[in-house]
Order: sequence, then structure tokens, then C-alpha cells
Amino acid sequence: MIRSLSAVALALFLFAGLSVPQTKSLPPTPAKGPDSTPQAPETILTLRASPTTNLQSEMGGVFSSAKCDADGNLYIRKFAMDRPLLGPVAKIDPDGKRVALFDPAAFSQLALDRSDSFSPASDGGIYRIAQIGVSNPQIYVLHFGSDGAPSSATRLDADLEVYTFAAFADGNFLVSGTKRDLNNKNDRGRNFTAVFSADGRELAQISFEKPHEVEAVGTKAEAKGGQKQPSKEADKAAPMLDLADAEVGSDGYLYVLRSSSPALVYAISSSGKIMKTLKVAAPAADAAPVAFHVSGNRMAVSFWSHKSQMVVVEDAQTGEKIATYEGPGELGNLFTCYSANEGVFTFLKLGEANELGVVRAKAQ
Repeated sequence: MIRSLSAVALALFLFAGLSVPQTKSLPPTPAKGPDSTPQAPETILTLRASPTTNLQSEMGGVFSSAKCDADGNLYIRKFAMDRPLLGPVAKIDPDGKRVALFDPAAFSQLALDRSDSFSPASDGGIYRIAQIGVSNPQIYVLHFGSDGAPSSATRLDADLEVYTFAAFADGNFLVSGTKRDLNNKNDRGRNFTAVFSADGRELAQISFEKPHEVEAVGTKAEAKGGQKQPSKEADKAAPMLDLADAEVGSDGYLYVLRSSSPALVYAISSSGKIMKTLKVAAPAADAAPVAFHVSGNRMAVSFWSHKSQMVVVEDAQTGEKIATYEGPGELGNLFTCYSANEGVFTFLKLGEANELGVVRAKAQ
């Protein structure tokens, strides 16, 4: 079956004191090299939220994931009670007005069973992954026009459980998930990530670092061969998903997040080549990466810890850290959009009356 990691709804974490100072500092870290003088502590900027904008067209609508495009339009995947696996995606303009609804039920000739991850298209529409069947699924990429009308359905030469999907600017697709024998209950599955052509042909499979190799980043390698050896526990663990989310960058590459420690962001070309790997260190010991967005030459990675929500912004070309931000609980539980030019972070949340609200925040 197709599932989407971005569909996981995160609970809000409140932390005391809405009148916190505008900046705070992390504890000093030891300096590298023979000089033991501590480095200057990192300054964390505080995000301040503007008043929540309630989306009147989406009142009472539970959502599971959201994205945005370069024009500031929001694409919100809605939950449909009568068909929970085939909910539509609503397109909301910057003024909060619904301008299109992308409903997989419009592809009635396919008799779809599921439709999950989606990716905004350059023409103002979206691409969305879908499937027919479970044991031997037929995987399709649906294309909707900017007005929400069904445009095309491309069957992929693939057989897997899809977790992450995104479209390149040139029409190719990145698909990531797991392959397993559904008749074998002991089969933990194996990771599978590949680039497919616009007509559904597999062009290239992509391999990533194994979980124990990712966790070893920044640690001292063992003497034998200079490599850290995997533990028996790591060998027995279920396979770590290759990718958690993906977005197209201004350079045409797809930037894809892996929820490891540190968080890894890969820039992948439409031919399936990994062009670069960027490491994003967690801003707190217990912080885990949950979402990210690319804007211009910057990327913003959202982390949750037990007491706060934090966002790390880095240069998408070099991986150099630009700033770390922290926000109080009223920001919202889903980091939806980032605008580098305006310095604005956009979040979605549900209100007490189940209204869908948009929260925009800036460092002040």
C-alpha cells in the first residue's frame, strides 16, 4: 500500500512564557583543535506569529499534509470521511481563497484504491501518486491541470510501497519506498528509490548510505579500513526509509530529506545522480527533523524537541548554516512553506472549532 510520511500529524508542544526574549543562546561548545577556549554560543532567533488567518473554504476540514509553490499558493491534502484513502488536495491562493480542488475521484476510469503523496507542477496543477490493488499494485502518476481538471495518468513500471514522491521540472519522477514479499510475514522489505521517465520507464535506481553509516557521521572511525563496523543490533533493525520528503529547487534538482541524525538533504538530478549531500545538525540533543522546504538558494529544516519547535536555515548550495529559529506553540503543528526573500515561515493548524488556520511568522 502507499503511505506518506508527511501525513503524520504532529502534536503541538507548548512551552512556558509567550513573552520570551527575542533571542536566546545555546550553551558554548568546545572549540576544535588544541585550543580549549569555548566557541561563542549560537544565537537562536525567536519567531513571532502574525494573527491566524482562518480559511473559510476549509472549515471543518482535517488535513494530513501540505506544500506550497513559488507564488505562495498552498496545496493542502484533505481527509475525506467517506473515502479516507482518496482525499482531495485543495489549492489556496495567498489571500486564503480556494482556487482549485484536485480530486483523484475525477479519474473514475481507473477505479483507484489509494492516492497519497503529491507534488506541485510548474503549470499550476499537481502531480500525485496513486495505486490500484494491494498484492500486485498498479502504480500511477496523476496529473491535474491548474483548474483541478484531470489531465493524464501515467503508469509506472514499478512494484513497491511508495512513501515519497516528487516531480522534476523536466517531467521525470522520483519515487521512494520499500519492496517486500507480502506473502512472507517475516520480510522486512528493502529500500527502493528510483527516477522514472515522464512515460513511466525506470531510468536509474539510487543508493544511499545505510543507517549505521549515517549515524557515524562526525565520529571517529574504527582503525580497520577506517570504517565504523555495523552492530548486530543495527543488522537486525528494520530498514530505515531512504527519504522522508522532497521538493524541487531553483536549480532544477530535487532536494530530498532523510530523517536521520544529523538530518541529510540530498540534491538529485533528473538522471538519478546524487549531486551533493548536505548535513543539518539538530539544534537540540532530542530534536528530530520532521519537515523541510527549499526557497531560492536556501533550505529550512523543521525540528521538534520535547519542549519546542525549531527551524534551521542553511545555504542550499554550500550547506553553511545561516540561522536557527525557535517558535512558541501557537505557530502550528505543520511547517508548510518558507519564503527566503521575505523571511516568512508558514504553518498550518486546526483551531478549537476544527477550523483550518494559516499562521505566518517572522523573526522579530
